[in-house]
Amino acid sequence: MSNTNNLQQEFLANILHAAIYELKAGTKTSYAYQSGQRLLPKTISIAWGMPIGKVANKGRGERLRAGQMKAQFTKVEDSPYKQHKPFRVQTAIWPTENHRSVLYGTIGLTGCSGHIEEDNGDLILFCTYDRKRILVAVFIGLATDQSRRPEWLAQAVEYIKKNAAY
Repeated sequence: MSNTNNLQQEFLANILHAAIYELKAGTKTSYAYQSGQRLLPKTISIAWGMPIGKVANKGRGERLRAGQMKAQFTKVEDSPYKQHKPFRVQTAIWPTENHRSVLYGTIGLTGCSGHIEEDNGDLILFCTYDRKRILVAVFIGLATDQSRRPEWLAQAVEYIKKNAAY
């Protein structure tokens, strides 16, 4: 492994926050935090394969989304993402190329207006084989540079595939 590759791996390891969420019994979309580094609320909702439709989104062109994640912090939860009322977090979920078990998005947070505003530049990966147990991997700041997003996405996916059990 080259020095550059080692530096990239170390960089990714330093900005990664990973947590495991499991599908709540009796639900189809509600996931509960189980372990790891929690940046998101303890409960997240992921709508998979719903007819969300085509959307035009920065740098992605017009294509079908794989789903959507929404969550809201409770009064007692604390996170750097809990910034403005009503303390919501959401992302569109997109398929990755060549990796059916890994999907991605970018974090959208409630802004001063109380509505979800543009993404904050954090890349989020959803890694799952059965959609019952999900590794949620957040790479802080990795999606900030729109022009380098595809390059960093590919590196983050390869890093997770090599270093995480899900």
